[in-house]
Amino acid sequence: MLTIFGIRQTLLNHQKRLQFGDNLQTITEIANRAGVHRDTVYACINGDRINERTQYALSRALEDIEIENQGKSKTKIMSISMRKNGVHLNFGLGTKIFN
Repeated sequence: MLTIFGIRQTLLNHQKRLQFGDNLQTITEIANRAGVHRDTVYACINGDRINERTQYALSRALEDIEIENQGKSKTKIMSISMRKNGVHLNFGLGTKIFN
């Protein structure tokens, strides 16, 4: 089961992928699959507290969706960040930095 932090990160990444044009399930579809209201999912994304039942339901739904989306292509995203020790290229939606 995903932690609340893991659920938020997964939803944020999913939402970003949707914004960049990936063919994924909508937030409403995720909410329906978890058996919660769409506003509850957005509240979770925004950092509001959710109860354990909702956390469990979202975790299960997101794990199932992740399995379904494994074969789908991902949008290639790249950004540049300025740091004390120089310029870094960031690839993907995560926070990993590749030199």
